[in-house]
Amino acid sequence: MRLIEIFYSIQGEGPAMGRPATFVRLAGCNLRCQGCDTDDRPRQELSPVEVIRNIRSPMVVITGGEPTMQMEELSQLISLLHRQGSEIHIETNGTNPIAEDILEKIHCAVVSPKRGSDYNLDFWAEKKNVHIKFVLGKASWCWTPELLREMAPILERKRTWIMAYGTDQNMPEARDAWDLALSLGVNYSDRLHIRLKRK
Repeated sequence: MRLIEIFYSIQGEGPAMGRPATFVRLAGCNLRCQGCDTDDRPRQELSPVEVIRNIRSPMVVITGGEPTMQMEELSQLISLLHRQGSEIHIETNGTNPIAEDILEKIHCAVVSPKRGSDYNLDFWAEKKNVHIKFVLGKASWCWTPELLREMAPILERKRTWIMAYGTDQNMPEARDAWDLALSLGVNYSDRLHIRLKRK
């Protein structure tokens, strides 16, 4: 597997916010979002078995890049983690489906569709272990309040999250995300790792 890093931290966003986890950050992505520096970072090669040896917590978050770009190795890793009883979370842009037999081994999949990308919201929305996270902001791939208000009727509110984009520790656009989430009756996600300047 092509990896950027494996590290232990607190989940800073989404439905598992505030919980400790081992993060497995995979390299490579099929999108080129403004502001993303993942592909510029050094990479390493580890087998799924070698990744397992570096897991330090019951909860494991597989992120990227885009994890589904390495689907064969990703499926092996998820199966190994499931066999040892890990609580598996994954973060994906939703452009590639995950096979049902693999998806059912995942405790929580957070799909963060990027505006203008080829994601299949209908496929993901019907999966009970999937949460949809929309990033609000001014970047071309971020969502606007107007677009999210239009989509609101088709969203399952308990599994929909709105989060502000940004790396400023003060998170100046967080209030807009908060207000929009409240008006739509969906969940608000902060970015604790940005506020506290942690991984």
